[in-house]
Amino acid sequence: MILSVLCSGCSETLPESSVELSEIPESSVVSETAVSETSFVTFPKGVSTYSLGKLKYTDGSISVIFTDEFYISDNRYQPENGVYLHNDTGTATLLIETVSDNTVTNEEMLAYLYETYPYSEISSAENNDIICQYTLNDKTNHTIITFQKIRLYESGYRQISLTCRPSDKDKYQKIFNGIQFS
Repeated sequence: MILSVLCSGCSETLPESSVELSEIPESSVVSETAVSETSFVTFPKGVSTYSLGKLKYTDGSISVIFTDEFYISDNRYQPENGVYLHNDTGTATLLIETVSDNTVTNEEMLAYLYETYPYSEISSAENNDIICQYTLNDKTNHTIITFQKIRLYESGYRQISLTCRPSDKDKYQKIFNGIQFS
């Protein structure tokens, strides 16, 4: 069984030590204005307006509705099936991804998460989504928080990962709780 569970917003193909929220290039920062107030924004492939203040990502294998705060493509990681976004201040990232692995079960995923992130908070929702929250240090030893939602399906799993600074934990936990697979 091979799992590609995210490590602070990046799959295992990008080592934990290379994740850093503070290194988003200045050229990626569009403005301090929210998307809903911007007159024209070009979204990454698969991202479109859903409703006022909401965007939707769809690629045929996954569909997720989320806040319009995350609208800038983050090129530090390119998921094979998904999108990696950050907000306009570079203080939070959102990864939406589908991972093919027809051997993993809910029990194996839970065991993997408990083993990999022993101090994390892990639960299973009524719809069998696995919810995980953990704290790590990035490559410059800054502490970051990751909120993760994983849903298994017949050919693998889908995941949503939101990563932020500890000082923004309450804000982004509320935002994360509102992000849903559709």
